[in-house]
This record gives sequence, C-alpha cells and structure tokens, in this order.
Amino acid sequence: MRNQRGFSLLEVLVAFAILGMSLGILYQAFGGSLRNLTVAGDYTRAMIIAESRLAEAANRMPLEQGSEGGEEEGYHWQLRVMPWEEVEELPETFKTWLVEVEVSWGGAGQSRRYRISTLRLSDK
Repeated sequence: MRNQRGFSLLEVLVAFAILGMSLGILYQAFGGSLRNLTVAGDYTRAMIIAESRLAEAANRMPLEQGSEGGEEEGYHWQLRVMPWEEVEELPETFKTWLVEVEVSWGGAGQSRRYRISTLRLSDK
C-alpha cells in the first residue's frame, strides 16, 4: 500500500459544490439586505418630505380647508386640511383641524405610500 497525499477528484468536487451553495446563499442574503436598505431609504426620504410639508402647513395661521400637491425628487405629495369634529371641552373660540400629508413614490407594481397627520387648533 502506498502513502496517499492530497485529495481525490471526488473530494474536490464535493468541496466546490458546498462552496458554490454557500456563496449562493450569501449572495441572496446580501442582495436582500441591499433591497431592504433601499426601501428603508425611500421611506426615510418620504417621511422627511411629509414631515416638512406637515410642519409648514400646520404653522399657517389661520388654517383654511383645502388641499394642494406637488412633486419633489420623484416623490408626489398631497396635503389636505379638513375640519375635525368639534371637541366639546374646547372654548367656542377655537376650531380643530386635521392636517394630513400623503407621499407616494415608485412605478407600476412598486407603488408605495407614506401618510402622516396631526390635529391643530386655530381661531374660528
């Protein structure tokens, strides 16, 4: 019996198959993480746009019912100001308003939306 050194062809093929499967799994994991990172970035940008539009509208005095919209860097936003149900505990000199902003982005089949709203008081 002679002394064998090295690996047989079968062992090398099995090692390459395991390596290939491992790399495929890692590729899918990193690809999914990158997609999730992109989606999170999109939502963050939409949130920034919505919050800035909401703050801008909510600080207007006096508030008036209506809506407006626009586009910013591929994100479409819609602002709505509507009267809210009267709250009995408030003095009659104030009126409650619902201020809502909705931001949408993405193409066909990938459309996403982010909505934020707040209540504001203003003089009647």
